[in-house]
Amino acid sequence: MIGFLFVIAAALGGVGRYVVETRIPATGTKAFPVATLAVNVVGAFLLGLVMSAPHNVQLIAGTAFCGALTTFSGVSLQLHRRIQAQDMGAALKYLSLLVVLGLSAAGLGMQLSRQLFG
Repeated sequence: MIGFLFVIAAALGGVGRYVVETRIPATGTKAFPVATLAVNVVGAFLLGLVMSAPHNVQLIAGTAFCGALTTFSGVSLQLHRRIQAQDMGAALKYLSLLVVLGLSAAGLGMQLSRQLFG
């Protein structure tokens, strides 16, 4: 049963990412990758949220759903595009926002997780 739920959660995470990426496309080398930033910040919050949850919840929601929703490769691709366009300012802005917002969201999720799960 855990394996089935894992697959379903991963599918939902992947579909969620696809929906966000198609609704907020970053077209062109100068466009800011809002969708990639958004799914990674939301994923960081959700991962923080399940940190104190029971192991099966961590496995299904954290590993499967968040793992499919967020991707390091997506972040790397967006950074690479900005560097290739020789727009170091945009690359640094994107990376800085990702780190600050991601860590903040994860911290918030962890605080809430402690309150919910003890």
